[in-house]
Amino acid sequence: MATAAPQGQGEHLDDYWREANEIEKDQGELDDDDLPKTPDEGEAEAQWLTNAGYGFIVNKFSDGRDLSDDELEVVTQSLTRHQAEAVKKRVNTLSTTMRKKKGANKMHVKDIFPTPDNSSPEPPSPSSIIDAPVFTSGADNSATKQRPSSFLSRKGGYKLEGAIMEPSRSVEQGVEALSFKERGTFNRPNTRKSSSRSSISLPSISDAEITVDFHLEEKDNQQRQPKPDPHKVDLPAFEAKNDPLGVTLIGDLAEVDMPKIQSLALIELTALFDLYDITYSRPKRKKKPREHGLFGVPLQLLLEWDIKRVPGTKVPLFFHALIVHLEKEALTMEGILRVPGSVTRVRQLRQELEEKFYQGSFNWSDVMPNDCAALLKQFLRELPTPLLTYDYLDAFPQVEHIPKTLEQLKALNLLILLLPTEHRDMLMVLLQFLKKIVSHSNTNKMGLNNICMIMAPNLFLAPAPKGKPKTGGQHELTIAANTSSVVKMLIHYQDVLWMIPSSFLTQIRHQYKTETSRKSRDRMRPWKKKDKSEAYKKNAAELDVQNGVIRVQAPDLTKSSCLIQLDEQMTAGDIVDKFRRDHGTAHMGGHSFHAKPDGKGSSSQSHTFNNPHNAQFADDKAYLFEVGGNIGERCLDPQTNMLQLYHINPTADWVIRINVDR
Repeated sequence: MATAAPQGQGEHLDDYWREANEIEKDQGELDDDDLPKTPDEGEAEAQWLTNAGYGFIVNKFSDGRDLSDDELEVVTQSLTRHQAEAVKKRVNTLSTTMRKKKGANKMHVKDIFPTPDNSSPEPPSPSSIIDAPVFTSGADNSATKQRPSSFLSRKGGYKLEGAIMEPSRSVEQGVEALSFKERGTFNRPNTRKSSSRSSISLPSISDAEITVDFHLEEKDNQQRQPKPDPHKVDLPAFEAKNDPLGVTLIGDLAEVDMPKIQSLALIELTALFDLYDITYSRPKRKKKPREHGLFGVPLQLLLEWDIKRVPGTKVPLFFHALIVHLEKEALTMEGILRVPGSVTRVRQLRQELEEKFYQGSFNWSDVMPNDCAALLKQFLRELPTPLLTYDYLDAFPQVEHIPKTLEQLKALNLLILLLPTEHRDMLMVLLQFLKKIVSHSNTNKMGLNNICMIMAPNLFLAPAPKGKPKTGGQHELTIAANTSSVVKMLIHYQDVLWMIPSSFLTQIRHQYKTETSRKSRDRMRPWKKKDKSEAYKKNAAELDVQNGVIRVQAPDLTKSSCLIQLDEQMTAGDIVDKFRRDHGTAHMGGHSFHAKPDGKGSSSQSHTFNNPHNAQFADDKAYLFEVGGNIGERCLDPQTNMLQLYHINPTADWVIRINVDR
C-alpha cells in the first residue's frame, strides 16, 4: 500500500474527487468555533494518562506532589517494556510541565538530567514488538518533532501528521508467515516479594512470554493475466494462528473487562507510534448536536431512544433500516454508492423520514436505492461525533506510515478496540454491508478500490475542493491515498480486526490476580483463629486442580449441572455437546439422564436436572462461559483447550449460556 501519493496517481482517484465534490455541494462552511482547538500544554499528556488508567498520577501532580522513579516502576510493573516506556514518557513530560506551570524556583534534578530515551533510533524488527496491535493515543507535543504537514479542513477535516514515507510500498508476493514473540519483556526488577505460590497458577510477569502469531499469505495465485482485473483484491490474507486458549472476539468479553483492554490498547498503540515517530491530532469541536430527529443527533442519544423501543438494539434503528433496504434492493445495482441520488428526492425523503420513521408509517418500497445510499452517507457525515471519533479520526490514516503490513493490521485492530462500543458496533455493520457490495462487484461494478475511495471522504470528513477538483497537489493526493487505503484495509480485514490480542488477556489476568491478592492481605488478621474447615476447602480445591474436574452449570437447560473430568484433548465445544439433545437420552419418567461415551476417556457424573418433563437442550447459539477467577467473564471459542484454561484459571465458574452475537 502506498504511504504517499506518487506522481500520476491523481487519475486513479477519480471516485474520491467526485465524492468530494458531492460533499462540497451538500455542506455549508464551518463556523470559526468548529475549527480544531490547540490543547493547553500538558493537557494531552494528562488526558492520555487518564484514559490509560493512570488518572491517579495526574491527580497527584495536581495536588503538588511528585512521583519517584521507584513508585513509577511499581505502577508500571504489570506492563511490557515498550508499554512501560510509553507511560513513563508521558509521566515525565507531564511532571516537567506541571513544575513549569507552578513556577518552582528550585530546579528539579530531572530538568538537569532528563530521562534517557531508550527507544531504538531505527524502527524495530517484528520480534521486538509485542504481539498485540499497538495504538498510540494522543499527540506527544514535547517529545516529538512537529511537522509542517498539518492540514485543517474547511469542512470538518482532520490534521494529518506523521513520518513522511516513500511514495509507494509493494507487498511481497507468495506466502509469508510472520509471528511476534517478545522474550524477557517483563524483565524489570520486581520490588515486591511474593507471599505464597500455588502449585498451579499464572506464570509470573517476569517470566511471561507473550506470543501472538499471524500468518500472512497471498490468497490469489500470482499468475500473469492478459489484462489486469480492476476488481481483484491486491492485499495479502491474514488469519489468526490456532491458540490453545481460543480466539477471543471483542464481544466475547464482559463490559467489566473492556476498560482494562482499552487501557492496554491505548498504551500499546502509543508505544507503536512512538517507535515510528508518528503523531496525530485530537481536535476539539464545538459543533452543537441536535436533540431530536434522525440526522445530526449524537449516536449515544439515538441508541438510548431506540433501546427503549427495541431492547438489545446495538445500532440505530434508522441506520439498520437503511442497510436492510440497500441489501435488499441495491447489491447488484450498477454504480450503487457511486451514482448520486436526486437532490430534490433526497431532501423530501429526509423530511418524510423525520416525521414518519418512528411512527412506523414510512414506506420503504418507494425509496430509490441511489437516494437511500445518499441518505446513508449523509447520516454518517452529519454525526456530531464522527463514527471514528475525534480522538482517533486522525490516527487511522497514520497507520499508512507504518512500514510493515502486519503491523498496520495490528494498529487498526488496536484503534477499533479503542472506539466506544456504540461506534464500534455501527462500524462493524457498515463494513459488513460494504463487503457484501464488493462480493457482487461483477454485477454492480463496485470493486473494493471503488468503494474505499467513495467512503473515505464520508468517514474522514475530507475537504471538498471548490470548483474543479484539485488533484495535482501532493498533500491532497497523500490525504486521499492514505484515507482510501485505510478504508480498504478496514473492509477487507474486518474478520480479523475484531479480535482481542491474547497478550492483553494474559495481562488483565495478572491484574485480577494482583487485585485479589491485595484484597486478601487487607482481610487478613493475625489474631484470627485458623479455621480448619477453610483448610479442608483449600485441600479439596487443590485436589480438584490435580484431578481436572470442573462443574459445568446450565441454569436454562434441563441438565442444569454436571461434573466433568477434563482430559488433554477436551475443548469447550465438547463440553457444550454434552448438553445437546443428541448426546444422551433424557428419561423423563425416572428423572435420569444417560450420557453417551465420547471415546476420549472423559466421564460425566453427578447430574442435576431442571424441569425434566419439559426438556431444554443446548442449541447452535449455546456457548461455554468462563466466569470469575482471574477474568470478569468470557465467552469461550469452541476450540478452547479446557484443561489448559483450567490450569490458568482454576477458580472460575463454567456456565453454558446463549450468545447470539458470536
